[in-house]
Amino acid sequence: HAHDGIRDSVASRGLGDVYKRQPGPKSIMLAERRANSVAQGHGTVCNVYIEKAEGSLLKDIDGNTFIDFAGGIGTMNVGHSHPRILNRTKNQLDKYTHTCFSVTPYESYIELAEKLSDLVPISGSCKAAFFNSGAEAVENAIKISRSYTKRTGILVFSEAYHGRTLMTMTMTYKEDPYKKGFGPFASEVYRLPYPSNKNEINFDNLDFDPKDIACAVIEPVLGEGGFIPASKSGMKAVEHFCKKNEILLVVDEVQTGYGRTGSFFAIEQFDVEPDIIMLAKSIAGGIPLSGVIGKSEIMDSVHVGGIGGTYSGNPLACEAALEVLDIMITEKLPDKAIDIGKAFRFKIDNIIDQCPWIREVRGLGAMMAIEICDPDTGDPDKERTNRIHQYALEHGLIMITAGTFGNVVRTLMPLNIDKATLDEGLEILCSALME
Repeated sequence: HAHDGIRDSVASRGLGDVYKRQPGPKSIMLAERRANSVAQGHGTVCNVYIEKAEGSLLKDIDGNTFIDFAGGIGTMNVGHSHPRILNRTKNQLDKYTHTCFSVTPYESYIELAEKLSDLVPISGSCKAAFFNSGAEAVENAIKISRSYTKRTGILVFSEAYHGRTLMTMTMTYKEDPYKKGFGPFASEVYRLPYPSNKNEINFDNLDFDPKDIACAVIEPVLGEGGFIPASKSGMKAVEHFCKKNEILLVVDEVQTGYGRTGSFFAIEQFDVEPDIIMLAKSIAGGIPLSGVIGKSEIMDSVHVGGIGGTYSGNPLACEAALEVLDIMITEKLPDKAIDIGKAFRFKIDNIIDQCPWIREVRGLGAMMAIEICDPDTGDPDKERTNRIHQYALEHGLIMITAGTFGNVVRTLMPLNIDKATLDEGLEILCSALME
């Protein structure tokens, strides 16, 4: 959906042209203003300031064009400035921007709840509630779980990322930068190893009583933790443990959802049925929105007024989210995620013999990652990963890293990226890896 102006600027640039200076002078000027006005704790990966975004392309204020393999950290599965989303939200703007669903409700919230309740891979009747961010969705899933089970303990897993609020920061694994200096943390949060192909969970000799646990919260594929998929056997073991001990299975699909892994929800690939699913990021095409969808009896366990929020389920966001659902179907984006993943693996497989620092290529669908390690010691190589990132940026590719040690290159490009742009981005990435 890129306009000709941005697409043409990529074509005229030519593959591999190196910018003389990155960031450009206008971005540098904005960075100076930012230093004087924005809190330093809010970091930024790429200090290029964006003027326009369309499809899978970004144009900065200095006129440079970039291919976007970050997608707002997995928020733009349907691409930037999708015309159908723009048209629908503009129509809503002509009516009203906000009333607060807790005061005077509106149909779009209800319609979105109906559609997502029918769509989630949970048997029986389901209901939904909407919020603003992934962290808020997790927080509210915890509240709902505690209300339903009358228990207070929360079970999470190593390498997890669930957010930056007090509860979700406690649940998050990585200390620096997410938890450092921010304690004390929430109580009654317990952690087990993440059930990947390299880890098997031992449910014996636990340091908690399972009968105290309200819910187990798990990502089908670790996001910030390094794009590590859970093993099917490990996920089944978690499900069995939860059922045996009457613990709710809560699946965090904030980053894996909306087609990213090749199915609408990643959990569909594990033959596991959760009790609650949390959504955010790509749910509304870049407008802040998140959702908690679960079995009706669980969702209805909270007293009236116990969940909600001023902006929760904002009408602009709900309208955008309804359009996103239609786009996902009509453009067959989960299928395209599989094609992207195949193209990614083909390109990387062709150069992997030349890059002994590539320890592993992994992921599901278009949620792909490359782990970078020192070939001599096997240690995580964050320095080389940073060089790969910088080379890509200088050649017109924006991407981000992940992992406990920051040594994982991850890809979160829009799922409707056109083949020419995808191929060009992958060529830049390969050049960066071989540099």
